[in-house]
Amino acid sequence: MNELAPADVAIEPGALGRLVVARLKPDQDLTESLEALCAEHGISRAVVRGAVGSLVDARLAYRVGDGWQERVVTGPGVEILNVFGEAGAASGGRAPVLHGVVADTDGRMYAGRFVRGANRCFITIEVTLQEWLPGGA
Repeated sequence: MNELAPADVAIEPGALGRLVVARLKPDQDLTESLEALCAEHGISRAVVRGAVGSLVDARLAYRVGDGWQERVVTGPGVEILNVFGEAGAASGGRAPVLHGVVADTDGRMYAGRFVRGANRCFITIEVTLQEWLPGGA
C-alpha cells in the first residue's frame, strides 16, 4: 500500500460560501465558462459540486509516467457522467482543474482532466459551483 508522508498532504482550513447553479449554452467551453461564472459572481475559488449535460466532443488529459497524454472522445453527444475539481476567476484565481468521466455515443467511458478550451457544450450543461473561502473568511 502506498502511504502518504505528512509532507504530501496539505490541509487548508476554510468554509463554503455561496452556491451558483447555472446552465451553459451550446458551444460554450466547460472550463472557460466556469472561469467566467466565477468572475461574474466575484468568486476567486470554487468547488465544482457537479455537472450534467453533453459535449460536442471531449478532450481529456491523463497521466502516463511522468508526462501527460490527451484523448479525444468523439461525438457529437458525449455525455458528462461526473465533473469534480476547482474553478476560479481567471484574473487572480486558480486556473480551473476539472476532472471527470464521460461516455461516448456507444456507452464507453473515459476519465481524465478536461483540457481548457477543448470541451464545448453540445445541447446544455447544468453546473453547480460552491464558493471556497480559505481560512473561513
